[in-house]
Amino acid sequence: MDDNNDKVINFIKKSGTGSAESEHEFPFIKFTKDENGNSFKEEYLLEYANKCFYIITILKNNGISPALYKYKVPYKSLFEFINNYKTGTNGKIIDIERYIPEEPA
Repeated sequence: MDDNNDKVINFIKKSGTGSAESEHEFPFIKFTKDENGNSFKEEYLLEYANKCFYIITILKNNGISPALYKYKVPYKSLFEFINNYKTGTNGKIIDIERYIPEEPA
């Protein structure tokens, strides 16, 4: 648990913030190179992303009792899936876990 807290603290120390005119409403960290100092190649990153999938937990309540549904969503469908839950009428997103391919990018 302390390791997670350290990551959050490090993120806050390193992050920038966007202004009202900026496209970034939330704190962020910009990376231009990997841990080895190599510049990113967009096509490799997109290929890697397409191999990932997400387990998304949705809270749904039928009026009697709440239930959790877990969906396995490929990257290609991620944003379409999330858009289905924007209003909260179909359920509420509780958690999103990313699963990555075993080979490095």
